[in-house]
Formats: sequence, structure tokens, C-alpha cells
Amino acid sequence: METLTDKEHKRLIKKFHTLLGKSGIGNDGKEAILSGYDVESTKDLTIPQLIEVCDAIANHTNPKLKDLDRLRKRLMASIGGWLRLMSVTGGSNKIKAIACRAARRDDFNDIPREQLRSLYAAFNKKQKDLRSVESLTAEFIDILSINN
Repeated sequence: METLTDKEHKRLIKKFHTLLGKSGIGNDGKEAILSGYDVESTKDLTIPQLIEVCDAIANHTNPKLKDLDRLRKRLMASIGGWLRLMSVTGGSNKIKAIACRAARRDDFNDIPREQLRSLYAAFNKKQKDLRSVESLTAEFIDILSINN
């Protein structure tokens, strides 16, 4: 009986070959990619390796995907910085959940380009505002302690 892992592996191998065909990468290119992973067949690649190589090929063939990926990473960094300023811990799943709630989307990858930019600016502004409030509060506390 085929496991879910086996099904995912087969799906990624199919995706890999489809991307090779769409991008015009021939057999020589495929062999070069595989040799970079020290394997001779796509069946020898692990699931993480297949995901990595498929993403690389997709980004190479479609620059718009690369731009969206860059915008997503910028938004994640901005939200992460805001969380750190508030002394809140959380990983990428928490950051993506915050982005989805802010964008009113169910999937992080469904957030459109302009909304990614807008949210990036909004979370950067939140960081700036938080720093400003902390600075003003510290100054006020200093003034109060001097007057008392």
C-alpha cells in the first residue's frame, strides 16, 4: 500500500519533470541538476530536495514568482520585527497566520502583490510607532522621577 509520503514524492517528481519541460531544460540540464545533489535519478531525491529544486526552477522561469516570494519574505520579516518589539515569540506559522488575518485570506500564498506591499508598510509603521511610544514613555518616566 502506498503511503502519503510515497504519493507526495511521486507528485513532486512529476512536478519536477513538468517544470523541466516548461522551462526548456533538456536532459543535459536535468543531469546537471541531479549531479548537484549527488544523485543519478529524480527518484533518489528526497522530498525537501525536490521542493527546493522545483521552487528554484519555477522562480527561474517566472520572475513574477520570484518577486512575490521576495515580497512575502519582506512581509514576514516586518511582522517578525513587530512581534520582537512587543516581546512576543512565534515562528513562521504564527507570522503567516497574522498576515492572513490582516489580509483576510485563508492562505498566505493567496495574498496579492499590492496587499503584500501595503501590509509590509503597515507593519513597518507599527514598529516605528511602537518605538516612538516606548521612547516617549521612557522620557516621561524620567521626568516624573526627577520631579519626585
